[in-house]
Amino acid sequence: MATVSERDKLAAEELEDRVIRIDRTRKTVAGGRLSSARVVVAVGDKRGHIGLAIGKARNVPEAISKGIRKAKKNMIDIPLDGYTIPHVVQAKVGGAVIMLRPASRGTGIVAGGAVRQLIEISGIRDILTKSLGSGNVMNRAKACFRALSELRNPEEVAQRRGIPVEEMMDREIVNPYAKEEIEEDKQEAIAEGAEEVVEAEAEEEVFAEGGAGAEPEAADEPESQTQ
Repeated sequence: MATVSERDKLAAEELEDRVIRIDRTRKTVAGGRLSSARVVVAVGDKRGHIGLAIGKARNVPEAISKGIRKAKKNMIDIPLDGYTIPHVVQAKVGGAVIMLRPASRGTGIVAGGAVRQLIEISGIRDILTKSLGSGNVMNRAKACFRALSELRNPEEVAQRRGIPVEEMMDREIVNPYAKEEIEEDKQEAIAEGAEEVVEAEAEEEVFAEGGAGAEPEAADEPESQTQ
């Protein structure tokens, strides 16, 4: 997988990497043979975001590190309908063709190879896939990533058409990960509000007891002496 430093960075950002394919090559030159590596790396947060890139270097660990950095820059946001995709999509790269279909809750990930690894770290839990054409792993991974990037957000499409998304899809569209983030923000806001209330009550108690926050009493002025 990745080097220790890159893994630490991914863990801090709550991301996960998958090395889909490693290719090693050798080139004969006048001074001998030069070895190099090419890797296909995917990075995702399992919450609807994924990136894919190719890293090239003299050795495998360095190539993986480069691939991770590129994949993090190329991350896309996947529109979701529950834990599946909102519509059928198909993409082609080279001779590889990948088709993705929505699936009902509980279906799981019906895919294999490079496509399955991409789907797993994307956050999609229910999906049907079909691989057509070439079996090249690199092209299959690219075709799957392109298909995910071509998914259209139902809310944006409904807005352009000027109709509610419920009328267009005949049901409500919910992104569960976005809902979870909203709930987490609410919990954090409630916790922060509770802390502020506790601090305010503590300050009121200090003033009531005449503690450090109380104002000091004015000192008596000395009486003027009569001549």
